[in-house]
Amino acid sequence: MSGLWPLMLRDLKKWYRNPVFFFTGLIQPFFWIALFGSALSKLSDIPGVIPAGSTYITYIVGGVLTITALFTGMFTGTNIIFDRRLGPMGRFLSSPISRSSIVFSRIFSAMLRILVQAAILVIAALVLPNGLKVPAGFSIVDVLVILTAIILVSLIFSSMFSVIAIRMREMNTIFGIVNLVNLPLLFMSYAMFPTDLMAGWIGAVAKYNPVSWSAESIRTVILNGSLTASQWTSIGQWLAGLALLTALMVLLTYYMAEKEIRD
Repeated sequence: MSGLWPLMLRDLKKWYRNPVFFFTGLIQPFFWIALFGSALSKLSDIPGVIPAGSTYITYIVGGVLTITALFTGMFTGTNIIFDRRLGPMGRFLSSPISRSSIVFSRIFSAMLRILVQAAILVIAALVLPNGLKVPAGFSIVDVLVILTAIILVSLIFSSMFSVIAIRMREMNTIFGIVNLVNLPLLFMSYAMFPTDLMAGWIGAVAKYNPVSWSAESIRTVILNGSLTASQWTSIGQWLAGLALLTALMVLLTYYMAEKEIRD
């Protein structure tokens, strides 16, 4: 994919050279963990809901990391529409770069932004009162599980909304789709609440939500540190599901970019 690296750098420069956009993107994860985690901290007092000795912030860190990746990834496609409407897309298409590079440069730059936001979120969770408690036995392997889950879920949703944006011409249309999809993906998942607090049908749907797979993978290593064989099996299944969905979305994105981007 020729031109991928220069286009990705261009997108990242647009991010950190815009002070308001840069600052709000970095501070948003802090508000998620500080406000949401503190507001519902009393859930940790309910027997059987949050594991004993843990805190609600510890419980939801995996969910908030996943939701941050989800929301940032969802807006990746808007840059494609901006470039089409404001002119840069025409210049890209007249240069010797592949059409798929135009799309994947946005996807990969969004992934890097998400990783920066994730680091800030974890630091915020560690310093907050009754915040993140890292268990004994937590290791570099657990860190790799967390990074893998974040990267996979960011690729899934960045690719998904890039595919949608490739077929769109109006910004309001993709914003409407984002607003329609984000709340069901959030609340019909295990990201923020234990299964015991959900209606039965929502819990059944949440099992098949990739947001749940990512949140549960991260949550399992954060809550337990040293894992049993059955816990590793569950994490392997969740990450395998995310990896399969990622591969499908990346292939679809490549196909749609090469076939559909004309102007």
